[in-house]
Amino acid sequence: MRIGILQCDDVRSTLSAQFGEYPDMIKKHLSAVDDHFDYTVYKAHEGILPDSIDECDGYMITGSRCSVVKHDELWINQLIGFVAKLHKAKIKTIGICFGHQVIAEATGGKVERADCGWQIGVHEFTICEPAWFMQPAATSFYVPMFCEDQVGSLGSDATVLAKGKCCEFGLVLYGEHMLTIQGHPEFSKAFAKGLLNVRQDEFPSKRYEIGSESFAQNTIDSMLIFQWFAQFLTQAKVPRQPDDNPFLPV
Repeated sequence: MRIGILQCDDVRSTLSAQFGEYPDMIKKHLSAVDDHFDYTVYKAHEGILPDSIDECDGYMITGSRCSVVKHDELWINQLIGFVAKLHKAKIKTIGICFGHQVIAEATGGKVERADCGWQIGVHEFTICEPAWFMQPAATSFYVPMFCEDQVGSLGSDATVLAKGKCCEFGLVLYGEHMLTIQGHPEFSKAFAKGLLNVRQDEFPSKRYEIGSESFAQNTIDSMLIFQWFAQFLTQAKVPRQPDDNPFLPV
């Protein structure tokens, strides 16, 4: 299965030599749980997108320091238009953070500056609606967050699978073909801590302090989330069979 990674930003030069680029992080984690994927990277932030939605079997959209809110960059609008085509064709697509927000906009939702401000460090998300691909099952998971914008409203055919204390739409499924997450399961703890330190001046001091402390208090459930991603990309939802319903007569 060929996955097209739509790259929406470059890792800061102070970190890229050690940790690689965002597509490298995605490939590392996804290949660790399923080595049958092939990858093509498209530098969406440089205006490079697939010529056709059929170039790949599925797509993943990375995070970015850019904002979906203002729609003031051509490449972001082009990406939203491309994702709308993926949605119409029901092509499997996963969005991470910025990608989560792009998919929301492309499917009729709205992204806005979050009332709760910057969310940084490791955060817990509670499962509220388990989906067919979420095996092994869990009641919650922990991933890093680096966002000031969040999805404020969802379009049609969206199901919220998990939410955080300050993130109502943490993990969202659109139909059976698009899956998005506000956090960053592709980030290792070392990279996330490094990014937090590099960007320290952007954050309120108290938020930075709490974010820094969160890395010692929590693990990051990257492998769990990427198992879900792999199963979402490769499997179809299995319809409930009549004899699975305990209320039907036998």
